[in-house]
Amino acid sequence: MSSLYNKKMDDKEYIKRLGIKLQMLRKVNGVSQDELVNALYIDKSYYSKLERGISNPSITYLKHIAEYFKIELSELLNVQQIV
Repeated sequence: MSSLYNKKMDDKEYIKRLGIKLQMLRKVNGVSQDELVNALYIDKSYYSKLERGISNPSITYLKHIAEYFKIELSELLNVQQIV
């Protein structure tokens, strides 16, 4: 089993950490929410909920976000180091 399940992280915590990672990735790259959502044709209110860990993102959105930042999807999904 993956380390995600070994550590018993619940879904809510995972989504929260993923949101933090999305926000950090965007800010480190100097990209505003407006720039990102316009480039990827994502609804801004939906994306804001992703960063706040309120909404569960689709794998398709995550794939596009990873491609935008030129990282592997697996890297984006690895939230073990986020606190």
